[in-house]
Amino acid sequence: MARKVLEANERVKRDFLEYRKFAGRLSERSLDKEIAALERFDVWNGRKDFRRFHIEQAMGFCKHLETATNPKTRKVLSKSTINGILSALRAFILWLSQREGYRKRIRPKDADYFNISRRDAAGLKAPSTKRAPSATQARHVLSLMPSATDIQKRDRAIVALLCLAAVRVTALSTLRLKHIDLGEMCVVQDPREVVTKFGNQTTSYFVSGFEEAETVLIDWLQHQRTILLRDDDDPLFPKTEMGVGEAGGFEAKGMDRDFWKTASPVRGIIKAALERAKLPNYGPHAFRHMHIRDAEKKATTIEEFRAYSQNLGHASLLTTLGSYGGTISKQRQKELIRGGPEI
Repeated sequence: MARKVLEANERVKRDFLEYRKFAGRLSERSLDKEIAALERFDVWNGRKDFRRFHIEQAMGFCKHLETATNPKTRKVLSKSTINGILSALRAFILWLSQREGYRKRIRPKDADYFNISRRDAAGLKAPSTKRAPSATQARHVLSLMPSATDIQKRDRAIVALLCLAAVRVTALSTLRLKHIDLGEMCVVQDPREVVTKFGNQTTSYFVSGFEEAETVLIDWLQHQRTILLRDDDDPLFPKTEMGVGEAGGFEAKGMDRDFWKTASPVRGIIKAALERAKLPNYGPHAFRHMHIRDAEKKATTIEEFRAYSQNLGHASLLTTLGSYGGTISKQRQKELIRGGPEI
């Protein structure tokens, strides 16, 4: 039988999360992950009072995580997930070691026991080749998408914008009509109105080679303004309006004038579009990797590559090289070193 929740533990967890929110400036999504990490440890530890914390508990929990599974997928936790859980607990124990009533029993260095092995840490840092569609595949996906209804036009325009500017999915979900500048052929991500990473403002110009995508996006803008009678502050991609169908179940009725609450519907749209083209579900973020791979082939100077990096909203070129550059195939490595493919 599971032990009852300890009020003292719940109170100190709440205080810690307030500290992380207001002093650490963590997002709600990050806070949710930290809440889950604390709860996972608290349950495993039998709801023991945190005042009785000992490093043996940390070592035992780390051992437990090696075989722990995700309750939804029932798959063993990935190394990155384990690292995230332990990072949250390190921060918690370090904070707890400075708190009145706990610092006599808990030392700052006790937090170090919530850690992954050096081997696993090295594996997480190792560059990997991210799966992403090629520009040709992206154009093929767009060409197969229907455009008879308002919803289909919207979905096609979403893929078009990913092809042109590879906007992050959270930003894409909160864009307004006014954020597309057809005079400059760009999308302006204003953090005062658009959910951008770290609240940065980014101007992303449309890359060349996607003329059909430009046409699709322009047509969608005109359709919204002239047929749907939307204005500047309306969503660029309005959420689907649901209603009761003839069979009694819920079905799509059109679009309302509101934003999506989450980015999940956009991910579903991308998944369906890729399935139609018989391609793997790369996800919307893969279009950003597609742009960088294209830049690696086209850019002939550091300045040109920096332009692509800035177009994605990266503050540093190292971010682009480290997180998006990844590794190249062994065949391409051979061609570059040997001076060309063997004949």
